[in-house]
Amino acid sequence: MTSDSSPDRRFLPVALDLRAKRCLVVGGGTIGTRKALTLLSAGADVTVVAPAVGETLGEHVDSGRINHVNDTFCEEHLDGMFMVVAATDDEPTNETIARLAGQRGLLLCDASSAERSGVIFGALLDREDATVAVFTGGRSPGHARKTRDKIAKLLD
Repeated sequence: MTSDSSPDRRFLPVALDLRAKRCLVVGGGTIGTRKALTLLSAGADVTVVAPAVGETLGEHVDSGRINHVNDTFCEEHLDGMFMVVAATDDEPTNETIARLAGQRGLLLCDASSAERSGVIFGALLDREDATVAVFTGGRSPGHARKTRDKIAKLLD
């Protein structure tokens, strides 16, 4: 606890203006899809690197809203990026992405490790007049989503 009785926290909840910022998501599965769509909704220029993407992500690729590189990750994919999300199911790959992004000073969200992340995504509730984000410091994304859903019911 800090002197003002608020809990110590590693992450400061902030809002980023990502409009037209180049953001890379490595991984086309459920988590990569969720992160890519969140970035897209913020106006980011999103590229997904994955050997395959699911139907939902594929629809956004087909419409041209998301770029897809049908490949496994390599360092050159980081060129020109502002933010990187490591969302593969391969821990060594996520570690490599984190290390290389850190060397370049890029914002990084490692979906498999809050400890390696410099950025985490909150569970978002978007309403016409307000946005609510619930953070658990990366420790429990499921709990953050449940809390967000409880807040949504209160606001209905």
